[in-house]
Amino acid sequence: MTHQPSAWRIVVTDDDPNLMAFLVSVLQKAGNCVFAAYDGTSACELALMLPKLDLLVTNTRLGTVSARELIRQVRAEKPGLPILHIGEALPDPDGLLADVPSLAEPFTEAQLLAQVSGLLVKQRA
Repeated sequence: MTHQPSAWRIVVTDDDPNLMAFLVSVLQKAGNCVFAAYDGTSACELALMLPKLDLLVTNTRLGTVSARELIRQVRAEKPGLPILHIGEALPDPDGLLADVPSLAEPFTEAQLLAQVSGLLVKQRA
C-alpha cells in the first residue's frame, strides 16, 4: 500500500489501549498514515526509523520510558519534528517542552484533529 502524498505520517503512542484505539481510528479516518506504538521504547524506534515522519503523538505514562525522555531522544535526532502531548501539561524546568502543546483529557475528535492540524500546517508553512 502506497501512502497518499496528502496523508500525514504520524506515530502515536499511549499505554491505554482504549485511548490508543481512539487516537489511531480518528487520525486514520482523517486520511493519515498512522503507526501505533504501545510503549515509549517502540515509539522512539519508530519515530527515529521512519523517513518523512510528520508528527509524534505521545502521553505521559509509557512504561519504561517517560514522555520527557521519549521527546528528548527524538528531538536529538529530529529537532524539528512536531510533537503533541496527550494529558495534562508536563513540568518543563529545562525548556524541552516549550513547543510541545498538551491536549488534556477528555477531548473530542474535533479537538484532537484541530490540534494535529495546527501543528502540521505550521510545520509545512
